Amino acid sequence: MWTNKFIANIKIPTGKVKVTMTDPDTTGLTVEVRPTSRRFFFRYRVDGRNRTIPIGKFPVLSVADARKRANDLSRQIMMGFDPLEQKRLNRHIPTISHFYNTYYLPFSKHHHRSTKGNNSIYRHHIGPRMGHKRMDQITKLMVRQWLNDLSDKNYSSAMINRIMILFGQLYTLANELDVEGVPPRSALGIKLLRSVQRHNTHLTSDEVRRLAFALDHSPNKHLKYIISYLLMTGARRSEAVHAKWEHINFTTRTWLVPIAKSGQPRHIYLSNAAIRVLDELRSSEIFDPDNEYIFPNPRTHKPFSCLHHSWKIVREEAGLPDLRIHDLRHSYASTLVNNGVSIYEVQHLLGHNSIKTTQRYAHLSSEKLFQSAAVADGTYGKALGMT
Repeated sequence: MWTNKFIANIKIPTGKVKVTMTDPDTTGLTVEVRPTSRRFFFRYRVDGRNRTIPIGKFPVLSVADARKRANDLSRQIMMGFDPLEQKRLNRHIPTISHFYNTYYLPFSKHHHRSTKGNNSIYRHHIGPRMGHKRMDQITKLMVRQWLNDLSDKNYSSAMINRIMILFGQLYTLANELDVEGVPPRSALGIKLLRSVQRHNTHLTSDEVRRLAFALDHSPNKHLKYIISYLLMTGARRSEAVHAKWEHINFTTRTWLVPIAKSGQPRHIYLSNAAIRVLDELRSSEIFDPDNEYIFPNPRTHKPFSCLHHSWKIVREEAGLPDLRIHDLRHSYASTLVNNGVSIYEVQHLLGHNSIKTTQRYAHLSSEKLFQSAAVADGTYGKALGMT
């Protein structure tokens, strides 16, 4: 009977370099004794082949430890799993970090306009938490605990959802590429949080006039045209600062965005005021006819990478300290809805794939709601003698 003392006292016969013994009480468990080491192995037969898998060193592993591991492996084999095949497969399953850098980034560069946002999310959130793990090691419990930890750190629902969406996209791509051993995205149990829209901006005419006055006095002479163009098109900031003259068709009054947020090109229809913004820019002293960009940074001759400082000064002088540049897009959508434009038309103008996304931007003003509420006056109010 095997005991720890028995294994420790096994002698190698003279003239031999090793001795191998089989545990009489545990099927498949063997010990190999060499002059400098004693190791446990598990031997089994599957699909007509004899296979051996190492268990570990003695005395780091005791006889009891080795037997437990051997019994665990026996159960796996009885259930149809080949431990050595699984071990081979595990060596080929990429870690989250390896898959992101090797496969997802090249994919993103060809399908998304910019990888900057995703890189930031991965570097600060996904990589530190999950980067070292193989893609098959992630469980629903891990994802749920991660989501709870992000919530405890007071990240917004929108930010947490962005993290989870990017994480899920890694598995979607791995599944599309048929990466062996990677479970389906559905196995992660990713559920997005309900996101509460915090900015329901609808600029009034007076607020726009104050904003225009502050823009006229901004040291950044390009800012006036950028903000005006955004307000008249509902475009994203990144779309505007990367806009090129070659993408403007003054005949059809359209602006081509070669790669939108969706990764696909889209056309933006230009109103009279939007065309006038471009015409005034071309007549201004800051216009550079040799530059391909419509709103180039005069120092770098490339798109503005940051407008935060000059925009902060303008919005504070306009009495709108909390106004974000992206709120101009909100206000554009709200203005259209308040003036009778259908939500489906607004969806097309904003370039949304889903009507649900558009609904988050389209807010009715209080004046419009009062007008709608007053419709009942003509029927019920009159009948009740209240009008």
